[in-house]
Amino acid sequence: MSRRGVGLRSAARSVVPALLRHRIWMALPVIGQGALTAGVAWWIAATLFGHQAPIFAATGSLICLSAGMGGRGRQAVDLFVGVLAGVAVGEGVQALDLGIGFLVMVPALALAMSIAALVDPRPLTYVQSGTAVLIVVALGPARSPASYLLDVAVGGALGLLGSQVLFSPDPVKLVAAPVPEILRDTAVALRTAAEALRRGGPALAATACEQARHANARLGRLTEARVEARRVTGRTVRGRRRAVRLHRADRPLDDVHVLVAAALLVCDDVHGQLTSHPTAGSGPLPDRLTELADGLAELSAATTDRSGSRPGSTAPVPSGPGDRPVIEVHLRDATAALHRLRAAAPP
Repeated sequence: MSRRGVGLRSAARSVVPALLRHRIWMALPVIGQGALTAGVAWWIAATLFGHQAPIFAATGSLICLSAGMGGRGRQAVDLFVGVLAGVAVGEGVQALDLGIGFLVMVPALALAMSIAALVDPRPLTYVQSGTAVLIVVALGPARSPASYLLDVAVGGALGLLGSQVLFSPDPVKLVAAPVPEILRDTAVALRTAAEALRRGGPALAATACEQARHANARLGRLTEARVEARRVTGRTVRGRRRAVRLHRADRPLDDVHVLVAAALLVCDDVHGQLTSHPTAGSGPLPDRLTELADGLAELSAATTDRSGSRPGSTAPVPSGPGDRPVIEVHLRDATAALHRLRAAAPP
């Protein structure tokens, strides 16, 4: 085998296990929550109520926990409505002794899903109703309709307990998590732009633009986190208790958007300047960009490590007479946003 083949094989051996470990690590919280809650729901329905094979109790808790953070309460309602429709149709099939052939199951499934969709037109509702028909018909007359609904109530209640109290996320941490990476990537872009000015290199300035666009793309994650945090605050017990702190943490995050946008414009301006005049710059602008990047890196480290000391306020980066006017405006915007973020940083 060639050296290239050996190298690719070695790289694959190192990357694939790491990728699999990463997937398991990311899914581990939901796996643990689901397994524990479903097991407790099964035990309660089987031990306390004497139900054999309490499938709806376990699946009910799993379905509730499978929803996104903040949407699990609605998931429980959808589950109950779907199971109610499916159990009703499944019991009808059993009462009429129609069997479980193709010509029976297709209309039964369609009828249950239609009833569920009329009551609650969300996909989970009528999909769950079809699943309930299959389970009821497959288990036969050994169970009563009331026992199925009781199992659903047990599973839904445990799912809600887990999602509302035990496993609900901290909305403040949700919005804080993406910020350090965004600030760090923006700092890297500004340092690259400063180095491009010192060397007079348009290619390096183009790299700075790419890095700034990468930081800007990360803002989508921050926006999603802010929306998710508001949803958690409105729909969970823990979220309501953290509402005031979330408001304080969320308010300065608009400045993160301002800062990244201004940094992207600065990098574009530097690239345009060096493309037109590819000469090394000797003015104060490279040092100002580096100083701003250092401030962003400092703030990124402070937001990553909350146990560290609060970054002190710094004086505004001075203007230089040699700066281009457009760059000056964007640089002032970025610097002002950094100062506001420093002032709002928690101790």
